[in-house]
Amino acid sequence: MWSRLVILALFNALPVTAQTKPLVFYNVDVFDGYHILRGRTVTVVDGMIRSVSAAGVRPSDSAVEIDGAGRTLLPGLIDAHVHIGHEETLEQAAAFGVTTVFDTWGDPNTLFPLKKEIEQGEHPNAADFRTAGTGATVPGGHPTQTGAKFPTLGARDDVQAFVDARFAEDSDYLKIIYDHFLPTLSPEQLHALVLAAHKRNRLVVAHEGTQSEGLDEMRAGVDGVEHIFDDTRISREFLDTAVVTHTVLTPTLSIIQALSGKPTGSALATDPRFEPYILGWALQILTTKLPESVTKKHHYENAQAAVRALHDGGITILAGTDSPNPDTSYGVSLHQELLLLTECGLSNEEALRAATSSPAREFGLVDRGRIETGRRADLLLVKGDPSKDIRATRDIVGAWKMGIAIQREEVAKHAIESSKNRQN
Repeated sequence: MWSRLVILALFNALPVTAQTKPLVFYNVDVFDGYHILRGRTVTVVDGMIRSVSAAGVRPSDSAVEIDGAGRTLLPGLIDAHVHIGHEETLEQAAAFGVTTVFDTWGDPNTLFPLKKEIEQGEHPNAADFRTAGTGATVPGGHPTQTGAKFPTLGARDDVQAFVDARFAEDSDYLKIIYDHFLPTLSPEQLHALVLAAHKRNRLVVAHEGTQSEGLDEMRAGVDGVEHIFDDTRISREFLDTAVVTHTVLTPTLSIIQALSGKPTGSALATDPRFEPYILGWALQILTTKLPESVTKKHHYENAQAAVRALHDGGITILAGTDSPNPDTSYGVSLHQELLLLTECGLSNEEALRAATSSPAREFGLVDRGRIETGRRADLLLVKGDPSKDIRATRDIVGAWKMGIAIQREEVAKHAIESSKNRQN
């Protein structure tokens, strides 16, 4: 995405409580964001990766040691498409090894103060995030049907002023809704929004519902298309346009699969590796089944074929879940998304890149998404080898944000309390 833009500033690493001792993972296999490296020692000092070296001498007594035998260390996972509620949703994500999320439409009154708190070192068990804040839609357009109140872009409104107001609020990028099931932007407004955001050196991502909408978005110059259409089989025109424009795609297969009447949330909810950390209200959404009136309109096989063709065409694919829509939930659904991506032809390592190095690169987060010297120590340790079995990401040993362990047992306590409150 960033090849089109002049980067004026990069996102800074966030301050957290400093480590008291070096953290050393020894004799561990490492997925470095691109490939598996066998038998490594990874040393973390003051929240940053100090070194990645061949396994050899055991660490000194002054370090916190973690034996990596039979385990794989990965960069903290990144979910490229969620909608954040509040800090406990970020804690649930982090408990599942998702240490960064990209919010693609959220309430500025909640998210911007929360973002500042996390920057100040509060909520140590919560995932880091970036947000679009309020996106661009028209009066009566999606998601105004939810009843939420937010600024919209009228036919005669000043597009640059609208976009500037979003970034003045502290939005990190612009989200555009271009979906004709409700009133939507004109093609002229779509182009103008992209130009206005790029004028401010910001990324633009756009929601599509159909193949024709995605074509319009790519022709308008968006950096990323959110969701994959399932209304028709992918056309040569769509594929060629994606290749020429270098558009990045976040297919959110988890929600597309659910919309097509193929839910997986209930199975995820009863998985003993997941169940203890799922908040009560989140569990209810994760196990919600969509009615036939919705599912009969969707065709998951079209979505799968499109992702496969785009991947084969060299298009960058990012892993995103659209949580917390029905049949999805924070953190847990990203592990399912990895599996769905492999079912569309991505290798296991390519799927892992889609949730680590690729989103970090495309959104300009140069401090994460990789395990190498000088990067943030946002880390996920799992049993087994996800390069051979993608489901191994679910066997979580621990997760760290800037070298500080996510207290998963605290998240589990909150989940129990949430479940009791829901029952009462």
